Amino acid sequence: MIERLMRAWFSLEDRLFDLRHGIDTRRRAVDRAAVPAGATTVAHATSYQAVWTRNLRVLIRAARRHAELRVFVDVGAGKGKACIYASQHFASVIGVEYSAGLLHEANANCIRSGRRNITLLLADACEYDLPAQACLVFLFNPFDAVVLRQFVNRNLKRMRAHGSLIAYANDMQRETLAQLGLQCLFRDPVRNISLWCVAP
Repeated sequence: MIERLMRAWFSLEDRLFDLRHGIDTRRRAVDRAAVPAGATTVAHATSYQAVWTRNLRVLIRAARRHAELRVFVDVGAGKGKACIYASQHFASVIGVEYSAGLLHEANANCIRSGRRNITLLLADACEYDLPAQACLVFLFNPFDAVVLRQFVNRNLKRMRAHGSLIAYANDMQRETLAQLGLQCLFRDPVRNISLWCVAP
């Protein structure tokens, strides 16, 4: 009963978030895997879902306890909800999405929200280099272990050099992060969210 009430409350919070910002992030979108592109990610992508604001709040708070982070990078930005939420807490926000359709919706949402510190990029995670700054890299399970491994391997040195962290929601591929040598700083097994750093 209590769990059902909590879910209802968090669902209401997400509806209010969209209404307050004049955006639409809740409606399902076309599967990322259906995107007609030659990107490596296509065969390994997951379908779009909007992250709960509650999970973002918990992950950002946990990250702030471990590091001073300058930039929020949402890899698999979808319709831009995490970017809009994070823009209230970070000076600079970057949304990376390889679906042009989703990026178009994210851009419209960001404009409607009035947030000016968000940059949206059409890019494949397998070919994306993180900024040379301390970043909170947010993943809402946008792809499987194959792409996650490629993305992390490509950015491992940069993450280590700048003390970046990975905030992972719906952390289904967390074992991949552990295999790559990342260390779990925080995990909520009920909500399936976790925070990771590159081990020294």
